[in-house]
Amino acid sequence: MYYQIWNFFLKDDEYVCWKEKIKLNNIYSNFTWGKIHDFFRFVEKNFFLKHQLGETQNLAQFINVVTENGYNLTAEQLAWFLVTRKQIWEFFDLAQKTPTIKDELLVAKNPQQFVYIAANYGYYFTVDELAWLLTEIKSSPELVPINNSVGEIDTVSNYGKIEIGYWIWLAEEWGLVAPFCHKDPPLAFLAQYTDDPFLPDRCFLPKSYFNQHFVSQSK
Repeated sequence: MYYQIWNFFLKDDEYVCWKEKIKLNNIYSNFTWGKIHDFFRFVEKNFFLKHQLGETQNLAQFINVVTENGYNLTAEQLAWFLVTRKQIWEFFDLAQKTPTIKDELLVAKNPQQFVYIAANYGYYFTVDELAWLLTEIKSSPELVPINNSVGEIDTVSNYGKIEIGYWIWLAEEWGLVAPFCHKDPPLAFLAQYTDDPFLPDRCFLPKSYFNQHFVSQSK
């Protein structure tokens, strides 16, 4: 990305401040999540816009550049998206480094229990936010092999050295993530398909699909 993101939202003082604000005022939706995700995808493909954002000296300038490029995003929305993702990734990292936490999570009976365990360690995010991030990860075109619950090979994204196959599998068991994967990257931005980003014409079903339960989530 670019250093301004870290300075404005994720540097120690800013991160702590935004984390507290988000904890008290978390009112955003899947549509907002998808819109911000699409914005960052757009930035990565637009060298001029990335340069513009890189030249900003403060948060107000950053938001102005975002607005001038046709995205109606506030500092609070961007902070929510970035800080929430950071909390989830940091919790995944903690679980990977701490076998007792990992074991506790892997036997969680539902996503609410997973989120409750995270909160006990100081990481705050909702079940929906966990679902949105894992859905986004699984729909990414960057694919690596993992073993699923019945020993077959599926493909999901991998980020750095954090193993996320466990959490994808768990989310599938809970019905948070659809139990199939993209063969190709989505042709359109996620925000356009907020109800079902896994379009059947670009996905395949693993053999274990009918052995896995999928609980429809109320919108």
